[in-house]
Amino acid sequence: MPLNKKVFIGIDGGGTKTVGLICNENGVILSKSVAGSTNVKSRPEEEVRSAIHHVMSELMLGVKEGELSGVFVSTAGGDREEDQLRWKKWLTEVLPGFTGGLEVRNDAYGAMASGTFSMEGTVLIAGTGSIAYALDTNGSRRAGGWGYLFGDEGSGYDIGQHALRTVAMMHDGRANVDEAFCREVLSFLTLKSAPDMITAIYEDPYARMKIASVAEVVIGLAENQNQTALGLVQHAFQKLRGLIDAIEVQSGRLVVCGGLMQSPFFREGFLEEVKKSGSNVFFPTLSPAVGACICALILNGEPITEERKANLLSSYHVMSG
Repeated sequence: MPLNKKVFIGIDGGGTKTVGLICNENGVILSKSVAGSTNVKSRPEEEVRSAIHHVMSELMLGVKEGELSGVFVSTAGGDREEDQLRWKKWLTEVLPGFTGGLEVRNDAYGAMASGTFSMEGTVLIAGTGSIAYALDTNGSRRAGGWGYLFGDEGSGYDIGQHALRTVAMMHDGRANVDEAFCREVLSFLTLKSAPDMITAIYEDPYARMKIASVAEVVIGLAENQNQTALGLVQHAFQKLRGLIDAIEVQSGRLVVCGGLMQSPFFREGFLEEVKKSGSNVFFPTLSPAVGACICALILNGEPITEERKANLLSSYHVMSG
């Protein structure tokens, strides 16, 4: 597909994977690139740098000199100056001499824009990590986003960590044993016994993602009415609602996204919980990476018209299909 004179790159740097998209000035998405996590707080710098280089190099294939007009990165930690500087350094290594707009911001921006087509609103992200964020003309407010060591309440990591702790406690006799729960969690990790978790987790090169992946089996068990799993999922709902309650939801409308919401069971259960806060929940059909493209367009003087919105929607769904 030929490129227009102006193209823009949007990158969503997630805790599990990183997705980059390139679109033209009309909002038509032209290509996509995917790599591993680019969370600099949980992966070695060289691995993050390599993932960024992979995404950018793949997206820049076929882009002629002077065509790239803006890059917007929406990533965990993107509101911290030290992380912004590292991202910009690694990006410019692939874009020597680039003089266009280059922005690195919090992962809430891409997620929010994917639902609002703007850079204002309120968003909850519930994936590997968790954060609630509100942006308007009066500034920003956030709750959560403190990372896996002392935050990420209600996230995939939080669910997985609680599940592993529960298996350990059951093995020790400190909790009533739920054989089905223990069996399924250990089977998911391809382990034979609870003590095997120590080596499997502590010696894994990316333990955070492995722990977060356990949320998948917990949600599956909860859907099958396993009481232990239901308790963990309900606990996650309450923690996520706590993040929402801590910020003021603009116009009562809340954009909700993240890997956990890909499960219809989890999504419906969360909706029941969030009704108590009085918020009107909206699940976007676009990805946060498209949201990052939207931010790139806006910041480079290309407003999201109805035509651009239609192009973003249609070209993204064609590419996803």
